[in-house]
Amino acid sequence: MGQMTIKDVARRAGVSFQTVSLVLNHPEKVARTTRETIEAAMRDLDFVPSLAARSLRKKPSRSIACVFSVGARPDDASGPVPETDEGVLLQTFAHVTDQHGYTLIHRRWCRDEPDGLSRINGLVSEARVDGIVVFGDRPDDPLVAMLQAKRFPFVVFGLDLPGAHCAIRAERDAVHAAMGHLIRAGSRSICFFRGERHGRSSPAVAERFRGYREALAEAGLPLRDDLVVPCGWTSESGHRATLDLLDRPARPDAILAADDRVALGVLKALHDRGVRVPEAIRVVGFGNRVQSAYTIPSLTSIEVPTLEMVRFAFATLVEVIEGTRASDDLAQRLFPTRLVVRDSTGVAGPPQH
Repeated sequence: MGQMTIKDVARRAGVSFQTVSLVLNHPEKVARTTRETIEAAMRDLDFVPSLAARSLRKKPSRSIACVFSVGARPDDASGPVPETDEGVLLQTFAHVTDQHGYTLIHRRWCRDEPDGLSRINGLVSEARVDGIVVFGDRPDDPLVAMLQAKRFPFVVFGLDLPGAHCAIRAERDAVHAAMGHLIRAGSRSICFFRGERHGRSSPAVAERFRGYREALAEAGLPLRDDLVVPCGWTSESGHRATLDLLDRPARPDAILAADDRVALGVLKALHDRGVRVPEAIRVVGFGNRVQSAYTIPSLTSIEVPTLEMVRFAFATLVEVIEGTRASDDLAQRLFPTRLVVRDSTGVAGPPQH
């Protein structure tokens, strides 16, 4: 059997070849049932879109894609909410790419959807973007494996991945510094809200837990299973987990939240139960969002250098695209965080690096 074409796929799927082309280039414009029929036909025929378009392109597209790899489709898949990590990162990337004359494309691919990866493959095979920034939470991400196999320019954001260009947060050091601050302030029973999605923690959270565990050991404090609390990444999760915590006979004297959104829920639950912050329980967030300075009390939080990480990731990706950096000349940078101390821990002072 010769190489299959989009006309072969169209005949198998019972659609026009223009519709097949639309699925390859703009899948979001095709009804889901039609798209799934066409993608099934592609799989049946072992159809692989031609890479000729990329080799014949006289000019690069000057487009890059930010692809968020998630374990399950979000409840609202229409677009990122600005206050979420995804929204903040996209806004920052859009700012940087605009400054350099690049167009930014946003995609999610859901690992539990059989056709998810094929849609991202369309970006690569049809040369609609020059490179991809991957936002993932697992080292065995099939998207990364696909990009490596195709030798397509990409950078990983937020995940330490051997053999790939990476922009990484110093997760362990961030939590270790926050723990040191709490311990110096007098806390001895510190609860760690361990961020989870769908019952699973990411490698970044594992690094944070390492910082928590090591800080306890250095202070001669025991690691208590009852103070390591699984929690989601929303204010609702933080509120619910804190209420459950307060129902226990023995309460902690500090809570280290997985995210500032979680910490907002923590503060609300403590207020609802009449627990004074920081007199009875100190609270630390992660992310140092704008709202953190305006809570009552204002929230001590770990600040992440998002703009610097985005600039590094973009510059590295452009170097790979333009051929000024070899794919095996790895650019991997660990970005330090800082602790911004506010009223929720009751100890004022300059930011701690």
